[in-house]
Amino acid sequence: MRRKKSTAEKQLSGTYKPERDKATPRFDSITGAAIKPPTWLRSNKIALQEWKAVAPFLEAEGILKPTDVSSLASYCVLYSRWREAALDVEKNGQTIIVTSTTRTGRTDKPVVNPAVRNEVVYAAAMLKAATKLGLNPLDRPRVDAAPAPDEEEDKFERFLRGDNI
Repeated sequence: MRRKKSTAEKQLSGTYKPERDKATPRFDSITGAAIKPPTWLRSNKIALQEWKAVAPFLEAEGILKPTDVSSLASYCVLYSRWREAALDVEKNGQTIIVTSTTRTGRTDKPVVNPAVRNEVVYAAAMLKAATKLGLNPLDRPRVDAAPAPDEEEDKFERFLRGDNI
């Protein structure tokens, strides 16, 4: 199944029809959202660092909308948890020794570090959230960004569209 083209891709290919695009909700871009992350995110230092690294770029591109602030915060928390799991794997290794005591005595056996599974799960969830925000280079064209303000519209382009001059 083919993926749905973004509005920008339709406009570039010349297949965009505004009458078909009325069902798509339009939200205004916000300014200043990158400066102020949600209060509940501020206690998580790694997530806050990721917010400060990513949010200004999303805001500058017109991708960050008021409805996307919680999605970005969720991505930042997932990033933080992924980093914590990765640090645990680096510190303790991919396998850990578990000591169990039974009626016959103590036994030590190697098991997979639970942080390895967490690292994989958080990485998958983080990449999914990053895809929705257009943080992956392949997904950027799929994200509808606010159109860049034109300095002055070209009269020839208006003529080609059929608008009156």
